Amino acid sequence: MVASTNVWGDIAKQIGGAHVAVVSIMSDPNADPHEYQADANTAAALSKAQLVLENGLGYDDFMDKLLSASPNPARKEIDAAEVMKIDGADANPHIWYDIAKIPDVANAIATELGSLDPADAATFTTNAKSFNESLAPINAEIANIKAKYSGAPVGYTERVPGYLVEAAGLTLATPASFAQAIEDGNDPSAADNAAMDAALSGKKIKVLLYNSQVTSPATDAVKKLAATSGVPVVGVTETLPPTDKDFQAWQSRQISELTAALGK
Repeated sequence: MVASTNVWGDIAKQIGGAHVAVVSIMSDPNADPHEYQADANTAAALSKAQLVLENGLGYDDFMDKLLSASPNPARKEIDAAEVMKIDGADANPHIWYDIAKIPDVANAIATELGSLDPADAATFTTNAKSFNESLAPINAEIANIKAKYSGAPVGYTERVPGYLVEAAGLTLATPASFAQAIEDGNDPSAADNAAMDAALSGKKIKVLLYNSQVTSPATDAVKKLAATSGVPVVGVTETLPPTDKDFQAWQSRQISELTAALGK
């Protein structure tokens, strides 16, 4: 099995267990996933895969190109965004932060693995159920933020935590167009830079959620201004860091850090 990122790869490993060998293509915590360039090893792994799990929404469109180049009618494919029913031309592709919908993908993985390995289908179903239940504390942490800090103004340098911000009932109080420019690899406009600076220097936001994986001079400046202005900074990433045990530990840690920052 091949997953486009180690986020989905980790979830697949938890469901497949010892019965499945999972290769995650993007896992470098210091690399920008949006700029990933596939190589011969990636193409070879995909050509041999029985099951492929991609994020969708253009986030990992290199997968579609490589799959088209090595057609295999027996290969099964899961598009996480399609399973989660997230679409639209401007949909936020960082869908693994939409914790409430992650079980849909876990169940889809179990179903497809079961069709490939019927003898172990019950195990996959059980593992998916256990994984889904393990998300309960994370959902509780999100609900806790919503109960305590609903409507609290926050900012982010990129849309990475967008679904989390929405689920927690927080309000984006920095320019969405600033975050979009950074995501697209462009420089934010002068107006957006000024608005971001004003939000930080005036302490109009309680927390800055900072994509520590995709940085630029513009985001570095924002992080520095947040520090000098006394605005707490919480780092978020696009791939699962090697310092976190699994998807659940990673998400729980980030949400705990956000909760602590909101309480300052």
